[in-house]
Amino acid sequence: MFALLVFVITLCLLVPASANGNAKPRVTILVDDSYPPYSYESNGYLYGIYIEQVRLAARQLSDRYQVILEPIPWKRGVAAMENGEAFALLPPYIHKDKRPYIWPYSTSLGEEAVVAFCNPGITLQNILARSPQYPPINIGINAGFLILDKELITARKKGLIKIWENKDTLTNIKKLSKFRLDCYVNDRLSTLMGFESVKRELTNLNVEQFKEDRIVLSRTAHIGYTKDNGEKFPYKYDFIKRMNEALLSVQRQINE
Repeated sequence: MFALLVFVITLCLLVPASANGNAKPRVTILVDDSYPPYSYESNGYLYGIYIEQVRLAARQLSDRYQVILEPIPWKRGVAAMENGEAFALLPPYIHKDKRPYIWPYSTSLGEEAVVAFCNPGITLQNILARSPQYPPINIGINAGFLILDKELITARKKGLIKIWENKDTLTNIKKLSKFRLDCYVNDRLSTLMGFESVKRELTNLNVEQFKEDRIVLSRTAHIGYTKDNGEKFPYKYDFIKRMNEALLSVQRQINE
């Protein structure tokens, strides 16, 4: 009898925890670590408008799923989705053609206005009418962001503008302040917060020099999921359904 008991205990120790049918799946959502006020990391902790929404929604799923929000540089997160390594990424805009490896998208987390801020004397208005004999306008964007409208895409192809991908909002604003960039294209609220952060660091900076030149586009942000339907993420559709329901519930509570 004692030998049988030892055998059973040994067998239990050898069986991995994941073999337990009651174990909750660990669902990891990659999160842009430098996109305030929507999602950003500070002192090892994640903050942001979208972060709080998803955290509140995840609590409603806690009996079924263990949701992990993992901060990551945006470009690296997009690459992880493209390579099929990651299950979900927060918060992409919907780009069905340019990012075919992401599908479906969650219910909207919020709408963002993407705008261009430019230095004095620079404008992206009527950019296609700009003479090709002039030097191209240098535009900064955050690495991995797809935020150009059709007019700017055409202007880029014609050599009227030149796009520079930089690490994050603060890096772009600093380059804009030093006239290494002519314009910076990004979400309006994120950029305005970035101006305040840079102003605290560079006390001589006059943020009034930067003018909002034009609205480039308006887009909704989402959780984007891998298009992979294989065995790697067997909980995919159940999780998406429940997360969408939970997000809508959280949004209703916020708006009440």
